[in-house]
Formats: sequence, C-alpha cells, structure tokens
Amino acid sequence: MRVLFITQYYPPETGAAPARAYHFARGLARRGHDVTVVTGMPNHPSGVKHAAYRWRMAAREEHDDIKVRRCSLYASPKKTFARRLLNQFSFMLTSFFGSLTVRRSDIVLVTSPPLFLGITAWLIAILKGVPFVLDVRDYWPHAAVALGQLSDRRIIRCAERLEMLLYRHAAMVVAVTPGMVRLIKERGISEQRVVLITNGSDTETFTPGERSVDIDEECMTVLYSGTHGLVHGMDVIIETADILRDDKSLRFLLIGDGVAKDRLVSTALRKGLTNIEFRSSLRPVELATAIHCAGVCIATTDGSEFSRGTIPVKLFDYMACGRPVVAALEGDGAECVNRSGGGIVVTPGDAGALAEALKRLADDGECRERLGKAGSEFVAREYSRGILAEKMEELLDKIVAAERSLKGKHLAFRRYLAIKYTLDFVGALLLIVLGAPIFLAAAIVVRLDSRGRTVFRQRRIGIHSHEFTILKFRTMKEETPDLATDLIVHEDVDYTTRVGRILRKTGADELPNLINILRGEMSIVGPRPALYNQYELIDLRCRTLGDLVRPGLTGWAQINGRDAISLDEKVRLDAFYVKNCSFLLDLKICMRTVFVLCNTE
Repeated sequence: MRVLFITQYYPPETGAAPARAYHFARGLARRGHDVTVVTGMPNHPSGVKHAAYRWRMAAREEHDDIKVRRCSLYASPKKTFARRLLNQFSFMLTSFFGSLTVRRSDIVLVTSPPLFLGITAWLIAILKGVPFVLDVRDYWPHAAVALGQLSDRRIIRCAERLEMLLYRHAAMVVAVTPGMVRLIKERGISEQRVVLITNGSDTETFTPGERSVDIDEECMTVLYSGTHGLVHGMDVIIETADILRDDKSLRFLLIGDGVAKDRLVSTALRKGLTNIEFRSSLRPVELATAIHCAGVCIATTDGSEFSRGTIPVKLFDYMACGRPVVAALEGDGAECVNRSGGGIVVTPGDAGALAEALKRLADDGECRERLGKAGSEFVAREYSRGILAEKMEELLDKIVAAERSLKGKHLAFRRYLAIKYTLDFVGALLLIVLGAPIFLAAAIVVRLDSRGRTVFRQRRIGIHSHEFTILKFRTMKEETPDLATDLIVHEDVDYTTRVGRILRKTGADELPNLINILRGEMSIVGPRPALYNQYELIDLRCRTLGDLVRPGLTGWAQINGRDAISLDEKVRLDAFYVKNCSFLLDLKICMRTVFVLCNTE
C-alpha cells in the first residue's frame, strides 16, 4: 500500500501532533508499506524555523524507511490570529505542489488542524483518483470559538461549512477521543464513518524505570511536560506552587513551550516563587529521562466544555514511564485516568485540591509505586502507539481494498466521481434555467389543487449515510404519514392529490431535486435516497458499499422495478451500479428512465 501522509507538524518538531504523525508513519513503514510524508519546515511550537532549514524552500529526506518531503511555509514567533492563518494557508498551498511530486499513491492520509489542509488532501485525492482519510486531532473551528480565538460569525460559518465539506468527502474520519467522536456524529456524520484511534505513548521510548534524581534527593520533582497553551489551564500550577512555597520537599518543573509560557513565567517571577523552574521542549528520549527523574507528574486543563472532550497526550507518557499522575481534568481525560488506576483526579482550577493530592503522594511511597505500576500496564495494554498504528493500518487497508473493487469501466472510481459531479452541477444548473417555466407552472397547480406547502421537505440519507433534506413538489395531502411510498400505497386511504398523481407518473415531482444536486447532496444518476428511518436499507447499503456515491434523480434500481422490487433486490441493484459505474452506464440509465416515464400508464 502506498500512503501519502500530509501533515504540517512532524519531527524534529516536538509535541503531540508531530509525535502522532511520526508514529503512524513509522508503524506503517515497519509493516512494509510505502510511506511518503509531506510536511513543513520545522518551526513548531516556537514559530522559529530550525537553523538547518531556515533558508530552504524544499527538502527531501528519508528516515526509518519513510520518505519525507518538506515544503516552505510562513513562520513567526508572534502567535496572532492573522499570522496563524498565514502560516496555515501558506502550507496549504505549498503542500499541494509538494504532494503533486509524489508519483503514485493508493490513499491520502491528512491530519487536522489546520483544517484548511483538508482542502489540499481532497484536491490531491481527486487528481490521483484515490480516497482520503481525515485524522481530526482537534475539533476546529469549535475549539477556536471555545477558546475565544475566533468570534467573527461569518468566518465561523465558513469554517463550519468547510468542516462539513471535508467530513462528507472523506472516506473515513478518525477522531482522537470519545468526546470528539460524539461531536462529529452530532454534526450528522454516520457512525460507520467515524473511527476512534486515540493518542498514546511510544512504549519503546517511554518505559517504566526506577526513579533517578537530578537534584537533592530530599526534594521530589513534580513534573508538567507539554504545550503551555490557553486550554491547558496551567495557572493552577502556579497557584499550587505558591501554596507549597514553604514546603522544601517539593519542587515544580515545567517543560515545554507555547503561547501561555511567557505569561506563566512572568507570574511566577512576580510572586517570587523559587520552587518552580521552566525549561524548553525536549526530544522524546530526553523527556523520558526527565519523567524518570520526577516523583509525581501532573496534567491540567482549564475545565471548559471543550476541554472535557480532550485527553492530554502527556498522560500516556507519564504512565508509560511508571509515574503516578495527578490530573486536574474532567470528562474523557478524567475517565481515562480513573480507568487506568494510575493516578488521582482533582477538579480543574482547584489549587488547594491539587496541592493536597501532591502532598499525599509525596508522603506515601507505596501509593506512588502502586499507581505507577497500574498506569504503565494500562498504557502497554491499550495505548501503545504500536497498537494504535496497527489500527490505522487496518483502517487504511480496508478502504484501499474496497476501493480496488470500485475502479469503474474506464476511469478510476474517484476521478469518475469528480467528473460526474462536475457534470451534475452544470447539467442541473442548465435544467433549472431552461425548465423555469415548467417549475413555475408546477408550483402554481400544486398550490391551487390542495392546501399545504408547494415544496415538500423530507429527511433522507445520502452519500456515506449522511442525512440531508430532499426537496420535491408536494404530491400528497398534508396529513400523510411520514412513511416510505411503498408502505403508504398499501393503506386503505389514498393520500395522493389529483395533481400529485400526474406529477408522480411523469416524474415531475422530482424536479426540485435539481436544487439538491446544486448543493452537492444528490446526483443525476445514483441510488434513490433512503428515508432517514429506513434503517435496514441504510445498513445494507453501507455494508455493500452502496452509499459510496451520491443518491440520484434516477438509478439502476429505479429502472428495474422501483418500489415494486424487494429490499434485498434493491440493495443488490444499488451495489451493482456502484461497482460497475461508468458514464456509459449512466447514459443507459438516463435513456431507460425516459423510456419508462413515456410508457407509464
């Protein structure tokens, strides 16, 4: 399998994002896959390009059997919103051209944020005729809104539309926490298309070990490592150090960088705290040594609703090294610590509770040892990055295997879809313009024939089992039950209006579907969209790959029996269409549709 992996952050950069990207790439390469990583010039999290890359526009490297192609990007140590956008947009552009230089790929894997990088992956996937998988590490733009970094309603709406666009076009969406999975599902994405692959620890580097001491043995180190960001709620660490300033048995060591670091350093200096030390980010091997020097490790968040759906990556590294954890967390992070048995959970922002928990562990060596052992066993069992890389490999293999059965007659499946949907848009636009008089006449007679709305709206299930609202001219009376047509016609009461019978026989009731095509929710040819409550049909289509294309105005099942055929036969016909799709088959279906309509009594 040839994997093109697009990620803005990659080692030698430090932090959760580069570590996750590297271990997926390394895990895939170790299993014999051809992996090419397209990434930026190293500058995260400081915003200053590393000296070896400062004046380079592009670079090609190879590490651990991974081909790495680095692209230029704008970087700045000043983390204003405008500069962040410029940083992300510049890499979105350069990574597009960098990805074009990768000759062959079977699948594109892209990690977000930045969300805009998904556009690059989507376009590259279209050009290469392959699927792409979206790995969502942070729930953007909602995270930016929750943190107060983004408030302009117009920008938020545009970002949310982009988010949904990428969700709909990705072959699969990967989320890092259960909370994030829930949020993505709430956006209307089918549960079959959202996979949980969490962060974890490199258990080859972060291993249990005896506590080593780099200072006075009578003073135990309380360690925090990782990004010093806005969502991390690290002010409570400063407050806790202030509470314990006279306790000579504890010292605080904060390792890492981030936008909040300067403020935290200034606060500690202003308070005159001598029991706290700040250090810059360390490479994984050096960080593992620092963790081994600590007696207790801490993780904090700000306690916001957004942070409840996150699990700090540092937790896994702490526990993998056999160190007890005090976690000022709520939600998924707190649940993870409790389930591991490797630490103590306190309320975020409660400096008194954090200080009390630290004193308790400082005075109880047996408890520290018990918690450390439970945590290391938990990570080795469930959160080893080797295990998580296997999950990613299984996911990508499954998608590629399904894709190879959907090559179409003349074009690669994805290229066929890209051209087909472009023609759909142009065709629907022309039909709406040319058919405007018919639209107007139909709307008038529907309105005059019976009371109720002219256009009927109904929840339907489309591509990738995504829900949308279909538009049709109303052919039924207002009191009609919300059931599938084949169920309604077998009732004793006839709910169809007089005009509705004519519209249904001629297919004119489907004309507003052209608006759904312009929206990208439907196609001219494809399986007819299922009702939101036709659960068996939805499930069967998902299993037989019948939901990999947009639903159509007409389809293979439509011209071979429509509602008169059984559910199993309908699913079989839909699957046949998807696996044999071509423009020639589409033309055949369109011509047969006209023939069927002209011969309807």
